Amino acid sequence: MTNPMTSGRIDKTNAAEIAKAWWVVLVAGLISVVVGIVILSIDWTAEDLALIVAILFIVGGVLHAFSRPIDGSGRGWNVFVGVLEALVGVAFISWPSPTLHVLAIFIGAWVVVSGLFHILGALANRHDNGPWALTFVFGIIELAIGIVMLARPVQTLGLVIALVGLWAIVAGAFQIVLSFEIRRLPELVEDGPA
Repeated sequence: MTNPMTSGRIDKTNAAEIAKAWWVVLVAGLISVVVGIVILSIDWTAEDLALIVAILFIVGGVLHAFSRPIDGSGRGWNVFVGVLEALVGVAFISWPSPTLHVLAIFIGAWVVVSGLFHILGALANRHDNGPWALTFVFGIIELAIGIVMLARPVQTLGLVIALVGLWAIVAGAFQIVLSFEIRRLPELVEDGPA
């Protein structure tokens, strides 16, 4: 969503261009919430959970790669993160019977990295008119969930399923809220050059 390598202001032209793809973030959020609810409502095996998480990562990665960063920077960062996210999904499919420990480490590591990217991106872009504070808070929540997942990788499958489901719901809810902020971005941006 934001590129931690940039810290420029968004101008009206960039804001209008970014706002055009608000629906991509909304769709990603809705899919994430639905998958989170499904994860929490079904008695999964490790292999089944790996498949559903793989689908979540691949779809999320594709949608991420096609969305514009809300800081007005080029698409390169989103494409990089989206491809990385999709590759994590492919790793789950390629290794169809991971142990709970490996599954928890894969998911926990991704959630930690994603949280750090959100935090760094928000801090680097805190002077923008965009929703940096919302991104920062989400990054803190995501980082905390990832650390818990990494600290207890051999806990029961139920704990991992609950954390994955909750993470998907929280991430989806964040994306839904953010999508409407992105849609309003042209109204929030001051006139002037980036």
